[in-house]
Amino acid sequence: MNLFFVLSGFLITGILIANKDRSDYYRHFYSRRALRILPALYATLLILLLSGLIGWRFLVVSLLFLANFAPLLRIHLQYPVLWSLAVEEHFYMLWPALVRRCSLRGLVFLLVTICAATPLLRAGIFMYAHNPQNPMYSWFNLDGLAIGALLAIWPRRPSFQRSHLSRLAGPLLVGGAGAFLFLAAHPGPAASSLSILSSNLASAGLLSSMLLLGTSPWSFVVDRPFLKFMGFISYGLYLVHILAFKLVELLFSHLSQLIINAGMPTAAMLLRFLTGAGLAIGIAYLSRVSLERSFLSGEFQRLRNRLF
Repeated sequence: MNLFFVLSGFLITGILIANKDRSDYYRHFYSRRALRILPALYATLLILLLSGLIGWRFLVVSLLFLANFAPLLRIHLQYPVLWSLAVEEHFYMLWPALVRRCSLRGLVFLLVTICAATPLLRAGIFMYAHNPQNPMYSWFNLDGLAIGALLAIWPRRPSFQRSHLSRLAGPLLVGGAGAFLFLAAHPGPAASSLSILSSNLASAGLLSSMLLLGTSPWSFVVDRPFLKFMGFISYGLYLVHILAFKLVELLFSHLSQLIINAGMPTAAMLLRFLTGAGLAIGIAYLSRVSLERSFLSGEFQRLRNRLF
């Protein structure tokens, strides 16, 4: 999840800065985001509702992008992945206006402040609530988005050089991962909060390393058809993977139990993983080439422009 937020902050900030001077800045951004996100989300919610995996109350909060506030509203979080999508949507609501109105220097100051304040806020709630779990509320998950946004802004500054990023990527990745492992071995309210920050920093290091690798003579390492395919279906895969594994558990529970009873629990676990992953990838691909592609097509985009 940390990598998801860092990557989102990086990609969305880059898109907003590149289109900052457009006269239709807001319409261009929000219409494209809506066409990319809403059709597959609504289809998934409909399937979940009809299958009985979610109820009406959770459906309503999900449609309003408030799934991460479901526990606060005394509604059971019936489909966990939707809490992070809610955080993402709240980011979309606020960040475009700030990017439009602020200079890059002002954005950097704001983002650094967020990176410093969010872990302190998390640590405070951990101490108060005596709860080492990561809160789902949006204001507790801003540092990952902010770190990704900083990574998008930095190369656009006049003083930036590729060597700067190459000197930082490795230490971020290794240091962040090392700090995460150390903090995991020393639990506590402050450690729980800082472990999230360290995971975000490691994610930024991984992303930086991939950017450097992808723009080097070694780009063929990451420029692989399989990786492109997974990126192509990533949103649908994010939405349906839990649903796919639930379906596999339902269909193959008897077979899995037989394999376990035969003394092969590892084989049963591997069967579940491979079957669930294959089903999730298949559903995500079908969604991408049918439902999602229809709404992202040039013809639909032209209709959107005429209407709005």
